[in-house]
Amino acid sequence: MRLEVAFRLSSLLLTLAGFSGLVLTGELPVGLALLGGAALALGLLHALGHCTDWSLFKLSHQTWTGLLVVAFLFMLADLFWISGDLLPAGVHFLVVLMVHKLFTLRERKDFLHLYAISLVALLGAAALTLELWYAAVFMAYLLTAIWTLLLYHLRSEADETDLIGRPAASTETASGTGVITARFFWSTNRIALGALGLTLLIFLVMPRIGAGFFEKNRRDLIRLSGFSEKVDLGVVGSVKLDNTVVMRVEFPDRKGALSERVHFRGVSYDAYDGRSWANTLRSRQLLNRTSDGEFTVPVARRAESAPGFRQDILIEALDTSVLFGIPFVESMRGTFPVVQVDGMGDVSLPYAPASRTQYTVYSTPAYLSNSDRVRTTAGYPEAVRKRFLQLPAFGARVTELARQIVEREASLYDRVTAVERHLKQNYRYSLDVGTTLTTNPVEEFLFVRKTGYCDHYATAMVMLLRTQGIPARLATGFAQGEWNEVGGYYTVRQRDAHAWVEVYFPDAGWVTFDPTPNIPIVLPHPMVMRMGKIVDSIRLKWDRFVIRYSFRDQVAMVQGAREQGEAVRSKATGIIVTLLRWGADARATLVRFWQDYGWWMLGGLLIGGLLAWLVLVRFFRTAGGGILVRSGVFTAQQAAVVKLYTRMLQLLHARGLAKNPGATPMEFAGIVVQEWGDAGDLVKRLTGLYCRVRFGQEPLPPEELTRAQEWLVQLRSVRR
Repeated sequence: MRLEVAFRLSSLLLTLAGFSGLVLTGELPVGLALLGGAALALGLLHALGHCTDWSLFKLSHQTWTGLLVVAFLFMLADLFWISGDLLPAGVHFLVVLMVHKLFTLRERKDFLHLYAISLVALLGAAALTLELWYAAVFMAYLLTAIWTLLLYHLRSEADETDLIGRPAASTETASGTGVITARFFWSTNRIALGALGLTLLIFLVMPRIGAGFFEKNRRDLIRLSGFSEKVDLGVVGSVKLDNTVVMRVEFPDRKGALSERVHFRGVSYDAYDGRSWANTLRSRQLLNRTSDGEFTVPVARRAESAPGFRQDILIEALDTSVLFGIPFVESMRGTFPVVQVDGMGDVSLPYAPASRTQYTVYSTPAYLSNSDRVRTTAGYPEAVRKRFLQLPAFGARVTELARQIVEREASLYDRVTAVERHLKQNYRYSLDVGTTLTTNPVEEFLFVRKTGYCDHYATAMVMLLRTQGIPARLATGFAQGEWNEVGGYYTVRQRDAHAWVEVYFPDAGWVTFDPTPNIPIVLPHPMVMRMGKIVDSIRLKWDRFVIRYSFRDQVAMVQGAREQGEAVRSKATGIIVTLLRWGADARATLVRFWQDYGWWMLGGLLIGGLLAWLVLVRFFRTAGGGILVRSGVFTAQQAAVVKLYTRMLQLLHARGLAKNPGATPMEFAGIVVQEWGDAGDLVKRLTGLYCRVRFGQEPLPPEELTRAQEWLVQLRSVRR
């Protein structure tokens, strides 16, 4: 490819990378996106030679200046009256500048202006999105930028060559013809990859700032139902078909999926008026923060508790300030200035975060003691009886149904589980109920419709228990969601929104019960699910290790590297110590062995060596040295014959008879006989003796060696 074409093409591709980032954010109006895309498409066609008539777009300088002034005025209007935000207004004006520059690329400075516009577009996209696709846009921009800057340098040197009339270094780099060679192509790619690696290294090493200049705070919040201070019965079911991801939860201290079913609790309610639930203990207080940044929740400590859970939660931008966690939350960490808790133990922020939020929760589930399982009556505190035994006005049928369910159960725990079991076995879960509130939804659910959402089940269970004097309340949040085995975390979606029951026991406190039956979910093809989990896992790592990579992560990385180095060094030291110990033990064993058997072994080796030498000498003498001949070692007489044959060949070669390398010794002797007649018999006799010794490995008496020497002397006297 010619240098000029490659230079223009790479410049336009660099601009395309920055502009595509803005388009993918979804913040550009359709008109501006089409305008910028059309300008880039025309520019690419022109660079490739498919759109040579560019005069149609060559407006005068005054015309372009007027258009830019109009665009600037529109940006001011956008800033103060339309979007009301500097970033979107600036991005809109940036696209207009890009279009202007694409149609006025003439001088070298115009390309530099275009590069600056593309860089600002890339930064603008970073400020407008946190999504995974930005990584691909960034890498494409970085690799294209390396190419573009190198080609810009080559083109600048080529322009200087035209001015001063001497060869430039760039033409030599491009094979002196202004053509991009394969060697230059791969060298540039190696430089680009090296720059990418250096960029990653700088990202890992450079400290982080907490100003959040490029973090988008204008994203649309995900709307939730069932987490306000007052909720109507049936609203949770309206989100059961929504697959929007709400949060992702990791359990760092546990491997694999959890064996038990858990809930992520958000809000709980104590007062039910027959149609809606309310939280009468909504007054909030700030949590104490320890010196190491941990917020502690004041909870009543139980003598016995189940094993705790540590959860690392990445929550999306929701339209609620509630912080979720496995009940019951005891402490949490996060980048929050303050955290507050209400009288029900619900943890929240003073505001709804406008972007993804990551925090760590430490929970201790309530543990039902043996005394709670067997007790038949309980003396509840007056505050508990007053608040969590409240009942709305409804008919006696609810109380009678509750009495029939629990009449054969002796303990309080058995009565609770009997109500839970009755609802699971005798009622049908359905999303086709609708959200229209009747006069008494609980009675309609229990006696008429007998089908409903999770909040119908939970509300009915609370009411049935309260009629029997057992304190209970409604809790809302999310079920544990879908296990992602690729990334090792749970993906919680809107469809996992759930309501369940918390029952008060004197020793354990509030204990979770879930009367809603398990509903099978129609899942997509396993391959589709697998690919979705892989993509979601990559997205989580992108947010965790790129978007939210902090100074604390840098410290943890350094500490991890140091611990790994210490572990390797400790292991290597252990191996060396083990080898030295083995060496010392082996040396001690050899010393003891030598002391006990050394002289015997030395004597045995000497005697064995002497016997072996005698056997070899005797065998050599009887075989006439054949063992040495077979191994390629000749006796002195045999070596002399080989040497005589070599001299004979040299003599014949000097007289014009050279031996063909492909001819056997006897074939060559026949040729000499044909050429020399009787004189050739000397060659034939010497060759026969050579073959007997060299290939037949026959021993040679001294008298035959003497005759061979005489034959060679006679051959020298022959005149040919």
